[in-house]
Amino acid sequence: MVAELATRPQNIETLQNAGVMSLLRPLLLDVVPTIQQTAALALGRLANYNDDLAEAVVKGDILPQLVYSLAEQNRFYKKAAAFVLRAVGKHSPQLAQAIVDCGALDTLVICLEDFDPGVKEAAAWALGYIARHNAGIRA
Repeated sequence: MVAELATRPQNIETLQNAGVMSLLRPLLLDVVPTIQQTAALALGRLANYNDDLAEAVVKGDILPQLVYSLAEQNRFYKKAAAFVLRAVGKHSPQLAQAIVDCGALDTLVICLEDFDPGVKEAAAWALGYIARHNAGIRA
């Protein structure tokens, strides 16, 4: 339900005020893969909305959880997790650096070798934002 609500901009502030980030984090470790995937999708949609929510993902220690389980999950989870990384990394050089700091680069590169084109695309977008912001930092 949260993933669906996060598709509508008018719901974002209400979800944020309800503390939904802290509610979604434990769902990433649920034993049911569909719950894990849907939680990651909701986090990605929220982080994609604005940099405050993307920063909340970083401050909530959600990125290490995503990265830790990314390599061993199915393609649906990989795609959703890479979407979260992309949504966080697109906002600023600091948020892109947070993705690097949590050890996501190697995992994203491995995702580029996945058989599923959706996983490859999501990983490529995430890596693209990281590279773009990295170039901006060096300039």
